[in-house]
Amino acid sequence: MAPEQPGRGPGHGRPWFGAAVIAVACLLTACGSSGGASPSDQSDQSDSAPSATAPPGTPSPPPRDTATGRATPSASSGCAAGSATITHSTGDASVRNLCVRSGTTVTVVLEPGAHGPWPQPRSSNPMLALVTSSATDDKGVTRVTVRAARIGAVTVTWGPESAPFFTLRLSVAAYPVQ
Repeated sequence: MAPEQPGRGPGHGRPWFGAAVIAVACLLTACGSSGGASPSDQSDQSDSAPSATAPPGTPSPPPRDTATGRATPSASSGCAAGSATITHSTGDASVRNLCVRSGTTVTVVLEPGAHGPWPQPRSSNPMLALVTSSATDDKGVTRVTVRAARIGAVTVTWGPESAPFFTLRLSVAAYPVQ
């Protein structure tokens, strides 16, 4: 054991120890949050059929009809990777949940609604999910592209903050370490 330096209390001779403890805590937190299913993986009650309860730790399937087109779900978690398309029509639930991998491009197709043209979307955190384009065609269909940049939970909303017309809840997961 190294002798204590004069004027310093116990533990002050090892500054690397604190950094190592913080690094390990961060890694454990990140690993624990990316492997299993999270509440945001679950579809809305109005959009899901009854199903058997899976044992704890078993990943849940992706929300029904949320990842379509070129989406490539990951076998281990059910999160879409690469690209995904969400279509929202009149009468659909006003909140949709989708789990994607970081780097995934999500195309949101918004059919014309009774409220008129779709307002510009807002991301709750553009560092996690950035709205990269929004265009409306001559039939009133709006196509919005959102890029999931970093891991975390983020919402993209259309309409007034107090009562949005549509909300997309993205759970952005890291790629599994193999």
